[in-house]
Amino acid sequence: MKAFFQGWVVAILVMAAAIAGNIKTVMGQDIKRENFLLAQTPVNADELELAVALPELAEVMLKGGESSSGRVIGIDAQGQALSIQRSDKTATIPLSQIQRVVFKNGALVYRSNGRQIIRGERDRPIGKLVTWSGIPLNTFTVKNPTQGQAVVKLKPPVVSTAQLQGIQSVARNRQYVVDEIQFNSQQRTITILAKPY
Repeated sequence: MKAFFQGWVVAILVMAAAIAGNIKTVMGQDIKRENFLLAQTPVNADELELAVALPELAEVMLKGGESSSGRVIGIDAQGQALSIQRSDKTATIPLSQIQRVVFKNGALVYRSNGRQIIRGERDRPIGKLVTWSGIPLNTFTVKNPTQGQAVVKLKPPVVSTAQLQGIQSVARNRQYVVDEIQFNSQQRTITILAKPY
């Protein structure tokens, strides 16, 4: 009889461990499938780390009237430079020489969950163009250059607390896609124009 109960106890413990492992796996998959933003918790109520998408093709307009195109793969806040890649060649451009970076309308974009967006053709923006000005350069990071995934930290005075709540609400089921970036190298800030898709 004692052996019988020991067998049941062992069986129950094994099943409990298996169920706990499955719950953990399922919860992890749910977070990965949903918007990257939902897997993050803001540091405080007045700050938001927002996942934004950068389309594959960008036109870098220089102050001298010239331009260069490619995929934005990084922004160096310390060295004040933008890195772009095209045909496996990387170019670094000082921010002081850049007028603006415009992302092509028909270029492929990846949502933070990996799904594709093609702006202008089959996918239309769901909201209006928003402008965030005066963002400190070191609060914008390209996390995955291959899929154009970046993160921007938004907080007052760039946006108000009420605007942060609105942005977070929109980002729960939509992806902000960057249309344009402008640099102010003297103030070490950027302006981002984006639309939710």
